[in-house]
Formats: sequence, C-alpha cells, structure tokens
Amino acid sequence: MSHHLYRSRALAIGLVVTGFVVTGCSLSKGPELSAVNNDSVERAAITSEITVFRSPTCSCCGQWIEHMEAAGFQVKDNTIEDMTAVKEQYGVPANLASCHTTIVDKYVIEGHIPAADVQRLLTEKPDVTGIAVPGMPIGSPGMESGSYVEPYTVFSFLEDGTTAAFAEHS
Repeated sequence: MSHHLYRSRALAIGLVVTGFVVTGCSLSKGPELSAVNNDSVERAAITSEITVFRSPTCSCCGQWIEHMEAAGFQVKDNTIEDMTAVKEQYGVPANLASCHTTIVDKYVIEGHIPAADVQRLLTEKPDVTGIAVPGMPIGSPGMESGSYVEPYTVFSFLEDGTTAAFAEHS
C-alpha cells in the first residue's frame, strides 16, 4: 500500500472515531482506542462554532445543521434571502455552489459536507479558501434518502477559483 493511501486511510479512521467521540458514542473500551479517542477529542476541540447562512425556506439546510450539531459544532443559524450575495462575499466559485454557505475559522464551507471533512479541514489547516460540495448530492448529510448514497466529491478551492479533490464519498 502506498504511503499516501496509508495516511489517507489512517486519517479517515481517525475522523470516524472523532465523530463517535464528539457525539458521545463509544466504539470500544480497549486501550488501543482510548489513546486514539483522546487525540480525537483534542482535534475536535479546535473549534466548535460555525456560522451558517441559508434561505429560510430550505429544509435540507436545517437537516445539515442538525448533522453538524450532532458532531459537536455549535451553530449560529442565519436565514437570509440573498444567498448569491453571501456566496460572492466569501468567494464561492459558481461551479461549486450549493444551497447554504458556512464560515468556520478562516474557511468557507459550501454545501452538504460531512462533519468529518470539516473536522479534517480544521485539523490539517490547508492553505485554501474553503471546501465545497457542488449541488445537493443524495446521501450527503442533510440529503439522506434511505441507504442510497450518490457518489460525490468534496473539493477544496482557492480565491482564484482553482479546485482540487479534498475527499471522495460513495
């Protein structure tokens, strides 16, 4: 297995454990996981407050907010009529737009991004403007439809519109 793939899998496992720790779930009482859980708590504690901008008529945005709260984030929910102005203010590329825009620390979070990806962003602190899931993929947080998950990509983006894959979900 390549070093990059090994690191990616190890990070993914750590983020899943973080999700369980933040929501109060327990995977095991074993000594190996307790060390991981302590580290995960520190990573999850990097920030707990996010500011969400959404249309007052969007129910899926409310479900995404519930997903983030369940992961331990404190949400400042701002309902506004002109989402286009918010996206322009924070530099969201038009091709990455979704229904809600979130600000956390110095980052822009656009759309239905899993909490684990937001936690990874805040842990790794890459030099990007933000991360985005364009559109509203079925199965992403807030867009659940039974067990069906439409494959989707979370993209990182820069102010100049440059994008790169940040995470893949299927």
